[in-house]
Amino acid sequence: MTATAFIPAREGSKRLPGKNKKLFHGKPLIQWSIDQAKDSKLFDIIVVSSDDSDILKIADKSGVTPVQRQAKLASDEAQINDVVFDFFARPENHTDYVCLLNPTHPLRSVEDIKKTFRYVQMKKYDAVVSVIWNDILGWVEKPTKNGPMVMYKLDERPTKKTRDDWFLENGAIYWCKHIVIQATGTFIGDPGRVKLYEMPKHRSLEIDDAFDWHLCEQAYGWPA
Repeated sequence: MTATAFIPAREGSKRLPGKNKKLFHGKPLIQWSIDQAKDSKLFDIIVVSSDDSDILKIADKSGVTPVQRQAKLASDEAQINDVVFDFFARPENHTDYVCLLNPTHPLRSVEDIKKTFRYVQMKKYDAVVSVIWNDILGWVEKPTKNGPMVMYKLDERPTKKTRDDWFLENGAIYWCKHIVIQATGTFIGDPGRVKLYEMPKHRSLEIDDAFDWHLCEQAYGWPA
């Protein structure tokens, strides 16, 4: 049995330039995910995919595998599914299990990674997605020419109590069996064979802009 951690860390970031190599509590943001993957002791290989030479140097210095990402897969329009498939569709990169760790989640724990791995090893699951509870009443602004679309029944407006099992992906951890990527080109596959792993608010924080960075800095050290 083999497992690979895949950490995608492109150079571009419009909302917070250079965030993946910006120092968060004393070390580059990307380093947090690298260290978490290493400390879990689950992985045969830890891959950092980037178009940023500085990030690739951090990966190399950390003793993990730096992979130069193609320019077309490092644009704002590039889909993470395509980045993952580009790497794992190659025969030389075959593995049994894949774990996607976005570098924008420094507060996830090593224990989160270990617990989610136990689930993806089960026969009834093909993938594990980390989530956070959210009672969102969602809208899509322009799905059609007719205007916005609501994601719930307006005449049966749900209450919080009826939304106990509503969750959002928090983006921190994705596990899947390698066969899922080969068969579907995604790292989730059939939703009916996905295990949702709920994480608390403070470990679910994602850094996308300067305000997120501030929140994460304040939440650092919060009791587990």
